[in-house]
Amino acid sequence: MIIMLDENYRIAGNEHCWQLEKRKVVKGRTEWRPFKYCTTMDNALREAAQREIRTHPAEKLSDAIEACIQITQKYSRFFDEVGGSE
Repeated sequence: MIIMLDENYRIAGNEHCWQLEKRKVVKGRTEWRPFKYCTTMDNALREAAQREIRTHPAEKLSDAIEACIQITQKYSRFFDEVGGSE
């Protein structure tokens, strides 16, 4: 199973774990490179949301709060679509 988070990040499952992956273009080819491994889909979605919140460019408190709300809503929809957890 692959869950596209946006054009550069996704969660991919295999027989051992869930991987957070980042898209990388190498010599004109797109490759997906894992950077985080999780034992459950629930953990993978939470890790992805936390990464997006941590790396958001907000500088003002009001922008940070709004970013947290938007990101939380985005990932809540992912949880709803995949059934919350395994």
